[in-house]
Amino acid sequence: MYYWEPCAKNRFVEDEMGFFTKRKRPLHLGKYPMETIKRVDKTTTLITDDIPRVPQRSNFFVRAKYGDLGPRPQSQVSKFVTKYPLSAALSRIMRPQVELQDGPIASEKAPLPDDPVELANHVKSLCYFLDADIVGICEVPEWAWYSHDLDGAIIEPRHKFAIVLLIDQGFETMDASSGDDWISGAQSFRAYLKGSTISCTVAGYLRELGFDARAHTNSDSQVLHIPLTLLAGLGELSRIGETVLNPFLGPRFKTAVITTNLPLAVDKPIDFGLQDFCNKCKKCARECPPRAISFGSKVMFNGYEMWKPDVEACTRYRITNPSGSACGRCMKMCPFNKEGLLQHRIGLSAAIHFPFVRRLLIKLDDFVGYGKRKHIWKWWLDLESKNGKIGKP
Repeated sequence: MYYWEPCAKNRFVEDEMGFFTKRKRPLHLGKYPMETIKRVDKTTTLITDDIPRVPQRSNFFVRAKYGDLGPRPQSQVSKFVTKYPLSAALSRIMRPQVELQDGPIASEKAPLPDDPVELANHVKSLCYFLDADIVGICEVPEWAWYSHDLDGAIIEPRHKFAIVLLIDQGFETMDASSGDDWISGAQSFRAYLKGSTISCTVAGYLRELGFDARAHTNSDSQVLHIPLTLLAGLGELSRIGETVLNPFLGPRFKTAVITTNLPLAVDKPIDFGLQDFCNKCKKCARECPPRAISFGSKVMFNGYEMWKPDVEACTRYRITNPSGSACGRCMKMCPFNKEGLLQHRIGLSAAIHFPFVRRLLIKLDDFVGYGKRKHIWKWWLDLESKNGKIGKP
């Protein structure tokens, strides 16, 4: 296997020693060795063919805005991001990018290769050039499009392919935090902003080449990101519920999507044993502050097989968290949230290839102390904006 970040930052050691070198690694593969993970024909969780399309209004943060979660979340939903100054700054930069997500298409198509594999490799290399962390491509099923936008207008599925980007939220900061303290929301919005910038750039580039394309970000998306992340071979659905887990990033990422009609070769879903691992491990459920993650078995919900979380409880806590901004404690505590050091790669390989050691690895995760805060890496200030003034919480 290859070194991945942050180990791969030391290019001199890699190249001079000759171990795990990336010198001969094609750029379209990226820095994480996703090509070593088993590919399968279908996702490891059942997705039926009769999934109903849902409107954007079904998003729980939107529902909170309209009072569906009660008066307290309704009064705080517009403030829970901006109450931390860094999150406010990030969100203000991201918001104007919505108008760049779509746009006019060049009147003539550029002279591109006819090979969908070559085009897919080109697009992936572009995304990595723009600093995406992991990229996958899939076809977009009709049910993965929202049915209506926030104004009630019908959304017509218009593209065949989706380019899905994973953006790392940052291990060091995550390791120093509790997962639900004041930096939590800023970690999310840092990744959202980066994903928005990359996806808007890629979509704009494809339109310049004469192909219709649209970026779908946290600010405005016409597609459901979770199923597309599964179909693009970037992870498996986890016990956390409506969260995909990647073998190298764990759940510590945000997504951005570009849909397009540029003909692209697609990736297959992956299987790295997560369903069995999550069935044995209940650490995220144990650590969830609002007890929104299930300790039980999977159920069928809206055409998906999943460990169904209490999304309302999760959303309510993230909006009204009195001791921080939002929450990502499940990501923080997940055994797959690791740095990529040698011992982590050995543990990951064992978890993937040797099912009988998974219970031991789960116990070792607690025994070694993973999930505890590394205070030496805390760099942010605990501040809260309240009534137009910034002070200590």
